[in-house]
Amino acid sequence: MPILAVAVAACGPQLPDPVPVSDPGPLERRLRELATPDEPKLIEFEWRYWGREGRFSGEGGVRVNPPDSVRLDLLGPGWSGVQSAVMLGADVYYLGEQRITLPPPTFMWTMIGAFRPPAGVEPQAARRGERSELTYQLTPRAAVAFHFDGEGRLIEGELRVDGDVVQEIRVEPGSAGDGPGAYRWPREARYRDLRDFHEVRIKVVEIREHEPFERRIFDVAVR
Repeated sequence: MPILAVAVAACGPQLPDPVPVSDPGPLERRLRELATPDEPKLIEFEWRYWGREGRFSGEGGVRVNPPDSVRLDLLGPGWSGVQSAVMLGADVYYLGEQRITLPPPTFMWTMIGAFRPPAGVEPQAARRGERSELTYQLTPRAAVAFHFDGEGRLIEGELRVDGDVVQEIRVEPGSAGDGPGAYRWPREARYRDLRDFHEVRIKVVEIREHEPFERRIFDVAVR
């Protein structure tokens, strides 16, 4: 079965059959533009982790200098540091104690509702009614797919190996905010690894406008 035909298999209403897009380049560029942070923000969130290491929860923060500098910090009781991830363009750095397993680089941007496709890989594209899909064949056995709603908001990503979903991330977009076409911070994001049996969920509590953050915040040497 073609990858595009199975990449979005999920619970919910039956979607129309996929209609291939012959030239995916313009669609990819448009979806990336819509799913790129456009203003500095400080986002506070709650997080939970379930996995073989146990169950953990706490609070956290995301600091963003658009378009390509993000720091996500997971905090434990009393705002003690647990671990961090710094995203600088295509690079993701994992810092701290590494007590829990955060999403891989492919899906770290997806956690904040941003779309960063795999570099150097041409997508296949399709439409299912109002929804759009972009699928990237990483290896002969593995492909990653991203799914967007009718407004171009990133809502889901999946990694498939030999046709089976092994990792998935689902994003619930936030309110319209600045209006149609504006970047929307997610209300909630949930990442699951179905082979290693762990899950990370973040739920946004507050979003604050902020002046651009100092560059040192994104220095990967900062712990």
